[in-house]
Amino acid sequence: MLNTRRAFIKKSILAATALSVTPLPSCVTIGTIQANIPMRSTRVERALVLWYSQTGHTRRCGMVLAKTLAQQGVRVETSDIRGFQKETLVDFDLLVIGSPVFYYDTPGYVQTVIKSWPDLKGIPVASYVTFGGPEGNQDNANYTILQLLSEKNGVPVASNSFRSLSSFPLAWAGGKVDEKTWNARHLPDETSFQSVRDYAVHIMAQIKENQPELFVKKLTLREFSTIFAPEWWTKQLVKNHSIIQKNCVQCGACSEKCPVNAIDPAQYHVDTAACVLCFGCINTCEYQAVHMEYSKKTMIGFKQFLEQHNLKLYLPPELST
Repeated sequence: MLNTRRAFIKKSILAATALSVTPLPSCVTIGTIQANIPMRSTRVERALVLWYSQTGHTRRCGMVLAKTLAQQGVRVETSDIRGFQKETLVDFDLLVIGSPVFYYDTPGYVQTVIKSWPDLKGIPVASYVTFGGPEGNQDNANYTILQLLSEKNGVPVASNSFRSLSSFPLAWAGGKVDEKTWNARHLPDETSFQSVRDYAVHIMAQIKENQPELFVKKLTLREFSTIFAPEWWTKQLVKNHSIIQKNCVQCGACSEKCPVNAIDPAQYHVDTAACVLCFGCINTCEYQAVHMEYSKKTMIGFKQFLEQHNLKLYLPPELST
C-alpha cells in the first residue's frame, strides 16, 4: 500500500511538472519512416483491409474504403484484426490497417498484433485512424502503425485520419457532455466518408506511381503527455468496474470486445488489473450490465449515450443496403 501511495505521489508531481511546461512547438521532428525495401509490385489485384473497432466508427470507414477499392477492380477482403489469420498476409498486394486512437496513440493491442506478423516482403501498406477529439495526436497514431508495418518490411504509401463522435465515456460522465464531443455529434457524416473514398483512390495512385512517402512524427503536447501514462491516470478515476449479474444475459459481447481477456461473463468477473480501460465492454453492452463509476457517479456506455440524446449515426450509401 505504501509503495502504491508513493507511486501515486510521484506521478502527481510529474503531471504537475508537465502542466507547468511551456507548450511544445509542433514543428519539432522526433522520427521519420521510409521504406526499407522496394515495393513488391505496382499492380494491385488483391487487397486486405483490417480494422480494430469497438463502437463501429473504424469498421464503417474500413468498409467504405474497401468498397471504393473494389470499384477500381480490386478483389478486397475485410476483417476485424482480431480474427484474421496472419499467415495469409503475404498473399495480398495491398494491406490497409485501421484503428481508433486510444490515449493519444495506437492501442497497445493493435501494436502487439502487428509485431506478431511475418515479413511482409515489400507489400504496399497504408493506415488510417479514427479519433474523437480535435487534438487526439492522430497523426502520430498513424505513424505508430506505419512504423511497425515498415519494421515488417511493408512499404508505407499513405496515411489518413477521420474524426468521429467520441466514444470515450468520460466525455459525458456525470450527465455533462464535453463541448468538443457535442460539437462532433454529427460525425462521421457524408463529407467524412467522401474523404475515406478519396483516400482509397489516393492509395491506389501512390502504388501505381511507385511513390512510397516519407512519414514524419512531430513532438506535440499530446505526444509529450503519453510519457505520463494517461491510461494509468484514467484508471485512478474510474472505480468499481464490475458486471451486474441481474442485468447480464451472458451474450458475450463484452468479452468479445475485450482485447486483453479481462472479462469472464460466466463468472460475472472483471480482472481490473489486466483491464486497459478501452471501454469496449461498457460501450458494447446493450443491457447496462457493465458497471463503472466516475467521481462516485454511475457511467453509461456509448449506446446509452446515443439513446439518451436521440442521436443516430450516419450510414453511408454503400452500407445502407
